[in-house]
Amino acid sequence: MDAKINIPQEVRKEIEEFAAEVERRSRDNIDENGFKHFRLQQGIYGQRQSGDVQMIRTKLPLGQINSEKLNCLADFGEKYANGILHITTRQDVQFHFVNLEKVPKGLELLAEGGITTREACGNTVRNVTACHKSGTCANEAFDVSPYARAVSSYLLRHSSTQSLPRKFKISFGGCNGCGVAPIHDIGFSGIIREENGKQVRGFKVVFGGGLGSSPHAAAPLTDFIPTNQVLQLAEALVNVFNKYGDGKNRNKARLKFVLDKHGVDKVKEYFKEEFAALEDKQYEDIETAEEIIPAISDFTPNLEFDSDPEFHNWKSRNTYSQKQAGFFNIHIKLHLGDLESEKARVISKAASDYASGIIVTTVNQNLMIPWVKETAMGAIYGELKKVGLNKAGTEELKDITCCPGSETCNLGITASRGLATALSEEFEKNYTDSKELDSVSVKMSGCPNSCGQHHIASIGFHGGAKKINGVLAPHYEVMMGGRLNEDQVTFGTSVIKIPAKNVPEAVRITTDAYKKDKTEGESFVDFFDRKGKAYFAKMLDSLKGLAPIAETPQAYIDYGSTDTYSLEDRGQGECAGPLTDMISDNITAAERSVFQGKLALEKNDYSGALENANRSIVAAANGLLITEGMDFQDPKETLEKFQALIIDAGIVSEEFSGILNRYIESSQSTDHLKAEAQMSEASSLVAECKKAYNKLQTDKSLRIRVGSA
Repeated sequence: MDAKINIPQEVRKEIEEFAAEVERRSRDNIDENGFKHFRLQQGIYGQRQSGDVQMIRTKLPLGQINSEKLNCLADFGEKYANGILHITTRQDVQFHFVNLEKVPKGLELLAEGGITTREACGNTVRNVTACHKSGTCANEAFDVSPYARAVSSYLLRHSSTQSLPRKFKISFGGCNGCGVAPIHDIGFSGIIREENGKQVRGFKVVFGGGLGSSPHAAAPLTDFIPTNQVLQLAEALVNVFNKYGDGKNRNKARLKFVLDKHGVDKVKEYFKEEFAALEDKQYEDIETAEEIIPAISDFTPNLEFDSDPEFHNWKSRNTYSQKQAGFFNIHIKLHLGDLESEKARVISKAASDYASGIIVTTVNQNLMIPWVKETAMGAIYGELKKVGLNKAGTEELKDITCCPGSETCNLGITASRGLATALSEEFEKNYTDSKELDSVSVKMSGCPNSCGQHHIASIGFHGGAKKINGVLAPHYEVMMGGRLNEDQVTFGTSVIKIPAKNVPEAVRITTDAYKKDKTEGESFVDFFDRKGKAYFAKMLDSLKGLAPIAETPQAYIDYGSTDTYSLEDRGQGECAGPLTDMISDNITAAERSVFQGKLALEKNDYSGALENANRSIVAAANGLLITEGMDFQDPKETLEKFQALIIDAGIVSEEFSGILNRYIESSQSTDHLKAEAQMSEASSLVAECKKAYNKLQTDKSLRIRVGSA
């Protein structure tokens, strides 16, 4: 590592306390739930694998680091992890396979490099993200990075953010959607308006957005707030969340559900009250330095690639003009967001030798080097080529965003990284360097939680499971038409569910149809809007099946695996008492409705019997969906997800397949045969759901999924 700093006393104390807690855990039988909360606060998250291997997540505000910090991260990866730095969609760097006993020493190494992991996980304000081009974007209203950095610093270790109902996410942007404001708890978009003949900087603010298994678009909070009130606004909204967030039901504990429960207008009233209560509080001024051109080292241009077509293709796809004349941002494409330690050092040196020494992580899991002169591009390209990081095409079809999936995540259902690798190979092999598909984004997650941001992709995938020919196989829900800008978001539409091994063919068919039938200048999402869901569902319908397992055994095995596909190794997750109580309460309510339905049948009250049967079915379904981090108010949505996540996965019998259609049909009936059939199904379903719940209680083979890390 190039440089060390004196570790601040409060940071040193945190590391020492963590080391003591790890030692206490090794000596005594301490409460694991209490220890889990403690380690999450320090950015340390359990992995799917058995033993004491951990995922360590650093907190890098705005994703902006320098060469020294990248070297520090490389050192950590090499000494304490598996040698890989993983870039996340929150512009963090995280490490996997870190032994718990080595974590304290690792935290000390990071702290010496000026890097913290504090509050990168847990019920805290997560890393504050910003457009990676902040300060250099030609289209931005102004540089939002000083304000994003100030919010991050102010809320870190703040007394009000240490035990939030759930995680809280904040972003900053100011141009064409790079800040992804509409999917955040608070989204700041920089704007300038004229007041009394003067140009005044401020922000348009949206709130209550989020992805996960129940995506919500953020609602408008204010059209303009001056920059000197940014900290006050952020603190006021955190206070609203603390007061009104659901502390009992973690499945409903995000700010978006506060808006659902109380309504946008009422929550705005709560915000105004909290904002007013902070009126007399003194906030430090946010420093905004005059724009300066950073120092660039002297270098000798490399002209070796001037006639190389690959270099020119890379240059046209991976470099972007800055608003500062003569300078460019260079994007470095990382496969799956992974960067080996030795390659990180190459990038660090290139940024230092040929640019300003600044490196930025992006929400698309890539890296960017700003402040590059055109005469330095050949030299940087040459260094990247030596380590295989010179591939052209970022933020387009070939640049897939992906979560860790079942490879390391306790919540993963499918190996999303394996699929992403297969698709990347397919794209590199069969897709030319034509820019025809540049508008198509592909994102995937290994479960319904949207860590891979599949909801906002042109073509998105989320993992699931389903039996085919009596055998459980990995599947993906195919979503299309997602997109966003600084103001609004359109979430992708679920089109079809297909086996994992059929996904590459689905992408081929879909993109071929787009290339063939699109109109002049029509983007993929516009093409999807014009053609509609039914067009694509019909086109991909033949991909829903598989040949018998005896003929194609590999089709039933997940990507990157040689083992029979199973859900039995999924992690336990957050098995909190209040949530297991909620499951029990739902099943008890279902049993109660079954009994009341039987009484109605005895009285020939078929309408009452059907009503109670359906109430029982929905309650039982809701009970098991809590294990997947879901709690719906709409019965139809409940049963739709129950089919996809519980029935298809074989947690309850396939005989319940089609349960939503029978619910809808019976809701409009008073027929005695229909009443008896529905009552029979309700009784059977309650019995199976209770059996599955008991399995959860005894062997933890099901786990309560309360959202991503």
